Amino acid sequence: MKLSDNAMCAVLLCSYVGLHKESELKPLSLSEWYSFLDRAAEKGLEPKVILDRDAEWESALSYSGEQAERIRELASRGGSAALEIDNLDQKGIGIVTMFDDTYPPLLRQLKRKKPPVLFFAGDITLAGKIGIAIVGSRNVDEAGMLFAKRLAQKAAKERLVLFSGGARGVDSISETATLNNGGAAVVYVTDSLLSRIKRQDVVRNILDNRLLLISSEKPDAGFSAGRAMNRNKYIYASAYYGTFVVASDYNKGGTWSGAVEALGNGWGKVFVWDHGGYDGNRKLIERGAVPYELSEEMLGDIVTRKDAGKKDVYKYEQRSLFDPETGSEEKAVESKEENSDLYYCVRDCILSHLGDGLGIDQAAERFRVAKGQMKEWLKRLCAEGLAACEKGVYKKAVK
Repeated sequence: MKLSDNAMCAVLLCSYVGLHKESELKPLSLSEWYSFLDRAAEKGLEPKVILDRDAEWESALSYSGEQAERIRELASRGGSAALEIDNLDQKGIGIVTMFDDTYPPLLRQLKRKKPPVLFFAGDITLAGKIGIAIVGSRNVDEAGMLFAKRLAQKAAKERLVLFSGGARGVDSISETATLNNGGAAVVYVTDSLLSRIKRQDVVRNILDNRLLLISSEKPDAGFSAGRAMNRNKYIYASAYYGTFVVASDYNKGGTWSGAVEALGNGWGKVFVWDHGGYDGNRKLIERGAVPYELSEEMLGDIVTRKDAGKKDVYKYEQRSLFDPETGSEEKAVESKEENSDLYYCVRDCILSHLGDGLGIDQAAERFRVAKGQMKEWLKRLCAEGLAACEKGVYKKAVK
């Protein structure tokens, strides 16, 4: 696995990779990491400057004493980190950082709350595809189980990726239903990633490119309630078509806190099953969540209808290199608009796959998105002069 210098910097400063268990050295917290990026941006420096032993980055970034020594020690373990990265790679676990093009695009809307380093097993591009999240209580009743299962089946039929937390109850029910019905799932896990990929069914679905496991924690880390609460934001932010809450307690539990946080921060649309049997569901609707009942209407059409005339909650900012606010290595969009939708993230990827030409059905199958969504993207490519359509076949435009 080859990482850029900036990506390696993120791994060294923000993860436990290559750190001995008995070491008292701790990686930077999120706030410390983004403070570091702020200092680098103010001086026009890239994060990788700390890897240059001859560079006088300490004074340039106004670090001294214990702060500088800590960063130096973290950055000096490149050799042991590289060995562990190779070891993880051999076990089927990759690393993606905020400096990589393959970093889940919608997580960038979390800005200074987005994790700088992610570990994953599976096809990382699944995290950038259109889908929904299904969340709910671990101790859901039979009615909630059936609702979660049917919703997941509907999403799979409409070629929407499922985003989940992989917990017992609603999470595992919807994940199983999705995979059993030919769909794909992205699961943000909080327990050991290494343990999960030892299961035969997990390996099979990963090899079939239908399952992606992601964690912001080191792959051998055990379960933590705090980490489980923290990863809720990743689920909500990743679901382009919104998050569907099946069952929630009122004012307690991870489902309630995750939904309230998402509503307060505008991390995608939040739908809630309009069911009186759960105390938290009605309260979430009162807080601004959209009531939902299963119907024949396409999920994508429901989202579009519910958002008609409103601000697009799915847009996220793309800024120039190492902007102090994001600390990311994103490229500025060509559009004059400050914000960009997901189309600008997938545009180049679609063009690279057009090859000798693709029909809408073929393209939708290849990118695992709804046919209507694929048609819209292909039309936009043609409108920009990047692609051309002849007899229903889309090809890259010849310049």
